[in-house]
Amino acid sequence: MEELTASGFELASCQATVFTPDGDLAVSKVMRDLYPSLATLFDGEPTILPPVPEGAPLEVPRIILESKSHEWRCEFSPARVNVYWRRTKSTAAPVALGDFFGKAVEILLQYAALLSPRIARLAALATRFSVHERPGLFLARHFCKDRWDKAPLNRPENFELHAHKRFTLASDFMVNSWARSKTGKLSGDGDEKLIVLFEQDLNTLAEEASKKEFGEAEIKKFFLAAAAELDSILGLYFPGTR
Repeated sequence: MEELTASGFELASCQATVFTPDGDLAVSKVMRDLYPSLATLFDGEPTILPPVPEGAPLEVPRIILESKSHEWRCEFSPARVNVYWRRTKSTAAPVALGDFFGKAVEILLQYAALLSPRIARLAALATRFSVHERPGLFLARHFCKDRWDKAPLNRPENFELHAHKRFTLASDFMVNSWARSKTGKLSGDGDEKLIVLFEQDLNTLAEEASKKEFGEAEIKKFFLAAAAELDSILGLYFPGTR
């Protein structure tokens, strides 16, 4: 069976998020003072949602910016700002993970400088995939002892391993680290390909958010460190070189 290592994965999507739990968003100010500097990257038509009903979740986006290619997207809500890159059918080459987080930090810091929100949590996510003829059996054999691939894991069509741990990132940030390895399907050009999917999420602790306020230097340091750590974690789960 074909082996799979970290170098065999391609980037499907990545995300940078800052959490602003105090719940204030000046839509007109963002569009007047911030959007013009972002319009080259987010060159699609911006979406401004109508006023939401009282009591609606603060996480609901009020502004959505997107590139015409649909690769880049940014969502502004009172509770958080999300910056995404997503692979599309027309993507010629994926963005490098470090380049994505570098660009995302620029956007997030511009937002922070404009509105001065209290940024209480940070999160960095990445999803990668690799085409594989028998992803379920590969994952079962990759993560389980030999005794289990005879029964009951000798013919799995699907398989998922979900792991969580906490550690200190870059000497400064106590983070949750979530990693999920699972089977999936990639659609395109009229057919489907079986894939191994690897999803990662590094985020600072929710229980510390009430007393946290991350500044510019900390935000830069977190996302720079997260980009390297996400690659390092991938290598731990799928070691070796092709």
